[in-house]
Amino acid sequence: MFLTKIELDPTRRLARKYLGSPQVMHAVVLGAAGDSGGGETDDGSGRVLWRVDRGAMTTLYLLSPSEPDCSQIVTEAGAAGVPARTLDYSPFLERLDADQLWAFRLAANPSYSASRGPGMRGKRFGHVTVEQQRQWLLSRAPGYGFELVPAVAGRESAERVEDVDESANLVVVRRERPIFSRRRPGSKTHDRVTINRTVYEGIMHVTDPQALRHVLVTGIGRSKAYGCGLLTLARVRRG
Repeated sequence: MFLTKIELDPTRRLARKYLGSPQVMHAVVLGAAGDSGGGETDDGSGRVLWRVDRGAMTTLYLLSPSEPDCSQIVTEAGAAGVPARTLDYSPFLERLDADQLWAFRLAANPSYSASRGPGMRGKRFGHVTVEQQRQWLLSRAPGYGFELVPAVAGRESAERVEDVDESANLVVVRRERPIFSRRRPGSKTHDRVTINRTVYEGIMHVTDPQALRHVLVTGIGRSKAYGCGLLTLARVRRG
């Protein structure tokens, strides 16, 4: 797996086009990754994922099973004089171990399925409040191989596990609601797609390195083709 970082220039025409449509960015990312299969894999070994971080800089992160060719993105939409940076992700994944602490960022589409009756497939709805979105990730974290570091210095300082407010170290830092048209496969008609893209930041304690490796390369939640699902880790900054 390879992780690539590209600084974009939102003042450029094509950068605005890419940033303005998850469908367009999806196509551009797959082109760079050399993937004609929609970014998906069948064996869980890894898939194409991407995320745009907006702050002082606008940064595109791209995770891909093979080393990408990002020259077109840099030429058409990149910040002047800033090349793409690609790193082999495998050594980092291999070093993950239980009890490590990591700061993380995740863009996801927190949603749930509502029953429509016996024999009918449930309808998907997005969680819309900050607390719903936070609880969506908190409830799933153990299955992803980590838990949120509690707000207190350690569990031993709380009388019971229930006293520990684990949500305090999970912050929703950005919420977006992109709406775009997506063409149905094999059809000329288009669907209207809405994503509740939610950006989380927090501090995790690794409990199951293998499960964490899996979600790092396959993504979390729905809408992975459209800028959701990519979880990235960074060293915890000591105050």
